[in-house]
Amino acid sequence: MPKKPDPELEARIVTAALRLLDRGGEPAMTMRSVAVEAGTTTPTIYERFRDRDALMRGVVQEATTELLAVLEPQNSVEGLFEAYLRFNAARPMRFNLTVETFGTRLVAGDKMPVFDLVKSRIREQLGSSARESEDASLAIASLLFGTVRGMIAAGPDTHHARELKRASLSALRKLLAAFSARPKSIRKRSAHPKPGPDTKQNPR
Repeated sequence: MPKKPDPELEARIVTAALRLLDRGGEPAMTMRSVAVEAGTTTPTIYERFRDRDALMRGVVQEATTELLAVLEPQNSVEGLFEAYLRFNAARPMRFNLTVETFGTRLVAGDKMPVFDLVKSRIREQLGSSARESEDASLAIASLLFGTVRGMIAAGPDTHHARELKRASLSALRKLLAAFSARPKSIRKRSAHPKPGPDTKQNPR
């Protein structure tokens, strides 16, 4: 007979798994090690999570929730950018999972709460169309991923990491300025593509 849901226990297990991820990456997240970290037993883990994949989904969800708690108070795109850099450069193991999850969700068309937050801030700040916000967000994501990887490799609190951050912020400002400077006529065409030759037109 399946166990009744116990949100408190399940949250404790997921939090323990996330701590192990931060310390040693995915290889450190064995079901046994998670059980020890959570102060429970391996059979109990399997009663709550069918397999390691199910547990990983819980870890991804918790990691996303923690990141959103840091990003949501930021009212500008630049504020989001800097907060994202600080948070992820300090958590290299978790960042690897973040990048992998981004690609998987993007290809599958799944919900992407952090990406959607960036798009929302871009629309608010620039008045961009949905398509422009999507394009700008993808460009910013690429810039973020590369910068965080460089900062992690250099060491988060080093001269080279600070230079990478400075250069990436400069690039972000130029990117936002380029999108902001696009003529409104171009924005309208981007938001509403012109019908092709096979598209039937309504008679006037």
